[in-house]
Amino acid sequence: MSESNFFSDDPEYVQYKDNTNINHLPGDYGIPVLGYTLSYVQRPYQVIDQNRKKYGDIFRTSMTFQKFVMALGPEYIKQLTLDRDKVFSSRMGYHAPLKHFFEGGLLMRDFDAHKFHRRIMQTAFKTAAMRNYVDTMHPVIDKQLDDWGGMREFEFYPHVKELLLDVGAKVFLGLDLVDGETQRLNDAFLAMGDGTLAIIRKDWPGLGLAYRKGMNGRRYLDRFFNELVPQRREGEGTDMASFFARETTEAGDVFPTDVVSKHLIFLLLAAHDTTTAALTMACCYLAENKQWQERIREEVRTIIADKGVEDAGGNRIAFDDLATMEDTGNVFKEIERLHPSVPAFMRRTVKETEIGGYPIAAHTPIQVSPIYTHRMEEWWSDPHSFDPDRFKREEHKQHPFLWAPFGGGAHKCIGIHFADMLFKMVMAGLVMRYEFSFADGQGFPDAIQHFPFPKPQNHLPLVLKKL
Repeated sequence: MSESNFFSDDPEYVQYKDNTNINHLPGDYGIPVLGYTLSYVQRPYQVIDQNRKKYGDIFRTSMTFQKFVMALGPEYIKQLTLDRDKVFSSRMGYHAPLKHFFEGGLLMRDFDAHKFHRRIMQTAFKTAAMRNYVDTMHPVIDKQLDDWGGMREFEFYPHVKELLLDVGAKVFLGLDLVDGETQRLNDAFLAMGDGTLAIIRKDWPGLGLAYRKGMNGRRYLDRFFNELVPQRREGEGTDMASFFARETTEAGDVFPTDVVSKHLIFLLLAAHDTTTAALTMACCYLAENKQWQERIREEVRTIIADKGVEDAGGNRIAFDDLATMEDTGNVFKEIERLHPSVPAFMRRTVKETEIGGYPIAAHTPIQVSPIYTHRMEEWWSDPHSFDPDRFKREEHKQHPFLWAPFGGGAHKCIGIHFADMLFKMVMAGLVMRYEFSFADGQGFPDAIQHFPFPKPQNHLPLVLKKL
């Protein structure tokens, strides 16, 4: 694809409707119209497991208002994500639920176009930039964590979400948001997330539809970022938006404003909401497993003590310390195993292929499932339990795609190391300031929302005891 028309990406296969002629596969479509949608959204592992026990690792089904092929196990995650023969389209896999919300983002581009657009992000995730982000994030994290100690009836989820949005604004956009801006951005991202799950997918005004609210959120973000990108082209800012805005093609041309804007919207949402989910679910398990809370605390204490310096908050983890945080890193990995931020990967075939011995026609949607693969009893010991030490035992190394919350191949999440870094920094700051427990009368949350990102439905009320 030439650089002169890189902003145009309309291959022939996007014109075709989904192929739903998959009755040669075992399986069923559940109830009319809805299929397994409602039960799948509430209990994804259990619904998939019931179908697997009836039909095997490959079956046809209908979930989230779409008929598709389900392929279970690490080998099929490998086949779809590595995709050496360029058979599986990510863009068309996510077309139905996400096309209007993330159109133009990296997830919605395929093959050569995806490789070309990934270039926009390369400088922003190099080691020098990542090292600088650590210094940029510390003051934002320190201030908000300090403020948490004075709050009554503290709910973890909304507060960590606000914290990470402020971190994202600083690191991604080079902005110090005032209260109104933080709320507007947060509302826009929340509306988009709700819009992806809307049953009535119409952008009609005046009816209060979730899809309409989601599209309004997207329009607000388009305006916000299209104004920001030209500003970031000036000067020598070290935030991600500045790196994106100044990145050039091999011909030396900057990428168009709307192209950069689309990538920033998707990346900020992905980094913000996925890490919010990981930290929230981690605190569910750490409030229940106090020994692991103390192990992380002791790990951070040791790092600080070895440096011979301890700041007022006791949480000044430097960039070079991150690689030594084995216990904290294993908690992050275990949370992403139990509650992956992206529970399923969708693709659609662009030509005829084969899955598990079954012929699959062109334009057929296929889903692979980290949320199921991560709990398969034939691979993991006691798979439903919280056991970060399983990564010390290297259970995940039985197959290179047995643990795959961030995908693989060309579409492997470009921000995986940033997510790991942010998780460790916030968790270190939290455990060094507070011992945390479930609020009175509360225990491990009974109800977990799995889509679009995992979180406890009660927003995780905690009691923070200052240390």
